[in-house]
Amino acid sequence: MRHSEEIANIMKDKGYSLHSIITDTISKFNMKTLCHRSGLVKQTGYGAFDILVLMLLMPLMTLRTVSQLVKDEYSNIVKMKKDTIYRFKNNEKNPWRSLLMNVAKAFRQKTSQNKPADGTVKGKTVTAFIIDDTILKHYGYKIENISRVFDHCLRKTFNGFKDLVLAYFDGQSTIPVDFSLHAEKSLKPAQRRKQYRKDVRPGCAGGKRRKELKKSKIDQAFDMIKRAVKHGFTAQYVLCDSWFTSHAFIKNVRSIKKGAMHIIAGIRSDKRKYNHDGELFSAKQLIEKCKANSKEKRCRKLNCRYFELIVDYGDIGLIKLMACRLPGKKEWRVFICTDTSLPFLEIMTIYGYRWSIEVMFEDMKNNLNLGKCQSNDFDAQIADTTASCILYILLLYVKITEPFETIGEVYRYIRDDTRKKMMAEQIWSIMEGTLEATFNNSSYESDLEFSNFMMTPSYLAVKELFSISFLSYQLYNVLADVV
Repeated sequence: MRHSEEIANIMKDKGYSLHSIITDTISKFNMKTLCHRSGLVKQTGYGAFDILVLMLLMPLMTLRTVSQLVKDEYSNIVKMKKDTIYRFKNNEKNPWRSLLMNVAKAFRQKTSQNKPADGTVKGKTVTAFIIDDTILKHYGYKIENISRVFDHCLRKTFNGFKDLVLAYFDGQSTIPVDFSLHAEKSLKPAQRRKQYRKDVRPGCAGGKRRKELKKSKIDQAFDMIKRAVKHGFTAQYVLCDSWFTSHAFIKNVRSIKKGAMHIIAGIRSDKRKYNHDGELFSAKQLIEKCKANSKEKRCRKLNCRYFELIVDYGDIGLIKLMACRLPGKKEWRVFICTDTSLPFLEIMTIYGYRWSIEVMFEDMKNNLNLGKCQSNDFDAQIADTTASCILYILLLYVKITEPFETIGEVYRYIRDDTRKKMMAEQIWSIMEGTLEATFNNSSYESDLEFSNFMMTPSYLAVKELFSISFLSYQLYNVLADVV
């Protein structure tokens, strides 16, 4: 008995595990209920929730494709065929937007009591909607609706989609709430002829997603904000870069709930006019006017020089316009804030929270398979992007509730834990084969056959202790517990 206890202590998992993290988190989020509430379609033989769990597990197992999941090394873990998963991902009726929104709402409810760590200005919690897009690059051209998209940072064009994301910052964490995929420049005619095509009813979930492909990202961003507000998300500010700050967008956002939300954003130094002292000026002209009147100010905390003016922006009303030259930059950047009472430093501090969406994109692309879907079906692209968003929210919850500092740290812990469990299973297989060979090639007559030895209490006790560390054991219990 003493030896069994020693083995148990050696095999005991003293930290977290794939089983505890995924099972506990999915259970706390009531994911099965959220799937049912969202209206995910049940597949023949397997429930929608069963397949969704596998989709969420794949990045944690460092798998990018369904084919990798159903290979021989995982055949003792995953019993469903790959076509089952493909049919689920390709189903245009699945309301992925509703599911993501419900998961985001569950996250907000569960973390609402947590004290914010960073998102405060003068002791007040800052909440904000953050809008930005990122490129999902693909090397092929046969994917349904794929186009040529321009990367403004690299100044290059790639095959892929623009992923427009609405994120919610609650003062502590930034989570994806909604997204849409957009196309830009069409492919060459010869390539378009080889693209995958699918007939979809316009009114279904997949049909609505396809309509968004050519829709203005500015209009779509406003629609997503309205939808989030309708679902109970409230924010003090909308943060975005200069690409989104058209006159119509600013006016529309300010119209939501009678001006409850203010915009803090970069704005283009273009030909639009602002009324200052009864005259109309462009942003560039206003900067020159400020320079001539020696109205330049200095912010020591940000180590920058700036100008600020309150101007009349037509039917939007009074706004604060700021021109700022950051350290090491020659050009002046122009910012807008519709709350004229905020001082420059507070405005720039709040605007700085916009960077959290860039960190989110980086984590999702590097660790959670965002943009890695190889399916030609556009509905599968939506499904995989949604799965990446949901998994990010779940891992973020783990980061908040457990002693992890970053999403990457949570991911690496689970990834390494998974690899160890795969190795443990392989080692046991080798040990079992060695024992069998020893029995079969024994030089003396044995009264105990290996098959009978495998049924002895001692053998079964040791195998059970080892099995706890097997990946197949972990995944079996994950699926058994969450289903």
